[in-house]
Amino acid sequence: MGHISHELPIRSKLHMLEDIVQIIQCLHRGQRHAAEKLLDDLKLRALYLEEGIQQDVLMFAEQVFFQYDYDPYHKITSDVQRAADRLVEHLGFVIHK
Repeated sequence: MGHISHELPIRSKLHMLEDIVQIIQCLHRGQRHAAEKLLDDLKLRALYLEEGIQQDVLMFAEQVFFQYDYDPYHKITSDVQRAADRLVEHLGFVIHK
């Protein structure tokens, strides 16, 4: 496989969507180290996409890290959910509620 910068944007976005799901699972399970690796991948892929996506990735990462530091039970809060939903939608995917 080539470098991420040569990846088709849709492939990057699909991979990012998978990362988001896994990060939320890690948060729920209290697996910070695994979440950090996934967040690093998310940030790296975002570098090659639009600025709005980059900002949403940073907001999502900030919410996840805040939740790890703030709540020892690592619950998925409405702030984490909103940040994830916003990022998913900005990636071009529709969330049905």
